[in-house]
Amino acid sequence: MKEIKIFGDSCSDLTDEIRKKHDVVSIDQTIFFKGKEISADPWKDVTPQELYGALREGNRIYTLPATEYEIRRKFTKYMNDYDIVYVAACEKLSTTIVKARRIAEELMQENEGVRIEIVDSLNASIGQLFVTLRACQLRDEGKTVDEIIEGIKPIRKKILQFATVDNLTYLSKAEKINARSAMLGNLLNIKPILISDVDGRQVSMESVKGREKSLHTIVDRFIENAEFSPENSIYIIHGDDLDTALKVKEMLTDRGCVCKEIKAVNVGPVIGISTGPGMVGIFGYGKEVTFKGA
Repeated sequence: MKEIKIFGDSCSDLTDEIRKKHDVVSIDQTIFFKGKEISADPWKDVTPQELYGALREGNRIYTLPATEYEIRRKFTKYMNDYDIVYVAACEKLSTTIVKARRIAEELMQENEGVRIEIVDSLNASIGQLFVTLRACQLRDEGKTVDEIIEGIKPIRKKILQFATVDNLTYLSKAEKINARSAMLGNLLNIKPILISDVDGRQVSMESVKGREKSLHTIVDRFIENAEFSPENSIYIIHGDDLDTALKVKEMLTDRGCVCKEIKAVNVGPVIGISTGPGMVGIFGYGKEVTFKGA
């Protein structure tokens, strides 16, 4: 029986430190930044300060899916010695998984004994990271490929994400909302409460007025739906706004959240480009997500 190699991608906020610690291979996506294409892996070719500073200055930055060459190169490097389980960014958010499925099928047809399984995480950012790390845990426990897949599928819809943005302009540039709605929302100081819905899409479940109200709302919604455990961590992601992230952490602590730890981290380039500086979100385990966006 072959050993198992767990794959992730740049959308999952897998830092180099996490990849090395848990033995994860990352399929690299890229970003177009100041006239050149660089890795979207956080934070391989650009620092959070450089990325978010460039966004604040009005620079046009956008993400690109992993190339077929990158996917095939990574699969072929490991497929003869390992069975591969790739925990991919949600198909509703990224086309990388579609390419990976096709390439995996081709490689398995062309090479006897090769096994490459693609699992839609139904998440992105830290949500995808949670699913990836669970796959690593099951691998380290000696589970088979099938057992790993069956083990991670149930948790995909039990990962909570409640986030808000400071400025709607970046969602507009990423074509998540139209320019008129963004302009009007910024004028009226409207803040969306963003979640990952039952299909893994990033949608607004409600809107509130004002930054302070939006922060209290994401904390309220998280506490209403979370299932707290001293074994699980809570992550606060932010777009180069550590002060606000620490404020949200204090709000959670004051509300008596029980958990292993609360970490505040910069959201990676893939998500950060479309949400912009000042975005803040909370990730953790909780009740099964049932909300479906329009």
